[in-house]
Amino acid sequence: MMRLAILPALLLLPACSLFDNSDPREGVEEQSVCIERYIDTLNRQNRNLLIQSQDMVVPVFTYDVTKMDLEAMTALMVEGSDQSAGIRLTQQTNELSTAVARFKAEPADEKGAFFLGHDPALYRVRGEAIALDQLLGAACDRQQADMRLVDLEWVASNQTEQTDGADAAPDNETGN
Repeated sequence: MMRLAILPALLLLPACSLFDNSDPREGVEEQSVCIERYIDTLNRQNRNLLIQSQDMVVPVFTYDVTKMDLEAMTALMVEGSDQSAGIRLTQQTNELSTAVARFKAEPADEKGAFFLGHDPALYRVRGEAIALDQLLGAACDRQQADMRLVDLEWVASNQTEQTDGADAAPDNETGN
C-alpha cells in the first residue's frame, strides 16, 4: 500500500522542473560553474586552445546583463563607454537578431559598449593581454551578480600592437 503512494510522487519529481520559473542568468555564478558552462559550448579545438595554449592574447568579453539592476549596470559604465551602440544598431537594422549580430561584430575597447533595451542586454569590453590558458578563468572572474559570460573572442597580442588597438577586430571567435 505504501509503495503505491510513493510511486506517483516519484513520477512527479521530473515534472517539477517544468514549473521552475527561475532564470539561470540571475544570481551569482561561481567561477567553476561559469567555466564549465562556457567550455561545454566550445568545440574540441577551441576547448584545447583555452586549456593548453600559453600564447598571449587580447580578449573581448561579451556578457549578458539582462538581469542586472540599473545601479550595477551603471557601475560598469566608465567615461567614454558606448551606451547607445545597441540602440543605434537596432534602429539601423530594425531586426533584433541582426542588431545583436552586428553589435557582437563591432570592435570593442576597454571602456565597453552596451546593447540595452532588449533581451538580451549585452555588455562587450576588451580586456588586457593575458595568456590564453588563463583567459576563461579571467572572463568568469569579471562576471558579477546577474551577469553571464556569453561570448569570448581574442586576437594575438602582437596583432594589436601592429594595428590600432581599438580598430583590431578579433579573428579567433570561440563563442556562440
